[in-house]
Amino acid sequence: MSDVVPPTALSEVQLRFLCHDDIENVKLLCGDWFPIEYPDSWYQDITSNKKFFSLAATFRGGIVGMIVAEIKGRTKVHKEDGDILASSFPVDTQVAYILSLGVVKEFRKHGIGTALCSHWLTHNT
Repeated sequence: MSDVVPPTALSEVQLRFLCHDDIENVKLLCGDWFPIEYPDSWYQDITSNKKFFSLAATFRGGIVGMIVAEIKGRTKVHKEDGDILASSFPVDTQVAYILSLGVVKEFRKHGIGTALCSHWLTHNT
């Protein structure tokens, strides 16, 4: 995207869940945003498996940001993550992970990442 982003962009941004039709676009965005290459199965999972909260921010029909998050029980977290949790938390504590959060460069500093995180928090509290 190389268009100039209007200062009122956030008012035009819509949030929706990712779907299978988004996979190719999300692959391109993730390739641009992150220094790792996700396997194809990850893209299938985040667009179809309900254990993931996968939300897109769209502007005039195109995806300009996304968040992929997951909540799991404390006993299901990776050992290195569990080691940093306070031992005072009960075994049945739920742990929230933001797996991916990205915004197209031109749309950064318009509140889109904040909107994605806020929607996720609202959805899970």
